[in-house]
Amino acid sequence: MIDWLAIWGVTQATAFIFKPILEDLAKDAAKDWAKDLLKGIPKKIVDKLKKEDIEIAAGKALKEFLQLMQQQLKVRCKLSEEEIKDYTKDIKKFISDKSVKEILGQAFDISCEDLNFKTLEDSWQRLQLKTLPPKFNWQAFIDQYFIQVQELLQESKELRSILELQTLTSIDTTLKENADIPKDFNLVQYLETIRERYGNLKLDSLENTSREHPVNLWQIFIPQNGKDSGLILWKQRRTRQT
Repeated sequence: MIDWLAIWGVTQATAFIFKPILEDLAKDAAKDWAKDLLKGIPKKIVDKLKKEDIEIAAGKALKEFLQLMQQQLKVRCKLSEEEIKDYTKDIKKFISDKSVKEILGQAFDISCEDLNFKTLEDSWQRLQLKTLPPKFNWQAFIDQYFIQVQELLQESKELRSILELQTLTSIDTTLKENADIPKDFNLVQYLETIRERYGNLKLDSLENTSREHPVNLWQIFIPQNGKDSGLILWKQRRTRQT
């Protein structure tokens, strides 16, 4: 049985007040709640993802959302642990709302530049949930969530397929619009063929057992993960504001 809480990073999180929400979602992993969250990504991309990858992505995103929500209530609004716990039922209802999930899922779209925090704020009112403290800052909260999910796409090996598929789809569309390429050209299949053909080092002339023990290029290649300093400074400034 898959330990979703461990995969989502929940078991490592300390003093996580909203952990019960994710515990309930882990029990419902067989349902389509995770796929609903990723509806912000084009359907043709979601359909190519493994069910497990979808659940990993959704779970990690909601964990970030809940941690940031807790941070807002604790640090910015100065609420006690018991006062924060009182919001558990309302937050669970909030993230179960269809329109809320659609907006939160847009953070997985690499073409998205920001999320509509005002719609989320209005949704909290529409659902008639417990009033949030006056100092609660929806914009700072949602901006941080958006950045965290975008970073997850770049840094998490489990979620990298979502990023790659979106990039490939974008390239595929651009190529078909600007070049004389057949409309039925399958770029994803082409990528798999290239990986199969050139994914391993050609060591046949040096070692006759290379076919039995292939060396994958990713085993010796170190991907670069440097971040734009502007993004880091912007994130730090946002954090101080909250």
